[in-house]
Amino acid sequence: MNNEKMLSKLRILSRISAVSVIAYILLTAYNFFPEAKRDFLDGMNAYESGEEVMKDPSLWKVLTAFPCGIALVTSLVIIIVAGLQLLFSLSKGNSPFNEKVSRAIKNLGVSCIVFELLRTYLFFIMEETVNIGVLWLAGIVLYAFSLVFRYGTILQKESDETL
Repeated sequence: MNNEKMLSKLRILSRISAVSVIAYILLTAYNFFPEAKRDFLDGMNAYESGEEVMKDPSLWKVLTAFPCGIALVTSLVIIIVAGLQLLFSLSKGNSPFNEKVSRAIKNLGVSCIVFELLRTYLFFIMEETVNIGVLWLAGIVLYAFSLVFRYGTILQKESDETL
């Protein structure tokens, strides 16, 4: 397969993936908001009626859960932004071996690792169970790929300078 044909397929696949990710985010948000509104109102109604919604949590759980929750949401936003940045960069038809692509893959990998660690910690705090997913492994693989792409960037630069 020649280089132009491969870049064309990569460009098309990246555009389809970017549109799919945006559609998935919008559908998830659409499905989440009615449930969040209902849960919020149920919690508000339970508070007004004097029902005990949650047992009295210890102070350390509250003090650590709030910053962890903010960091969890931040890492999720970074995952989405880095993934879209990667897909849009590839859909432009440029060489995948450049600094922007390798940086986006690295950010994606590190954010996946941080997200999984924070999620596991929050599950441990709130439910006192340890539930480790595989997103950390995907993060390690993505970080390793970022190193491969960084090396490919160096080789691409040397090849361009040689010609």
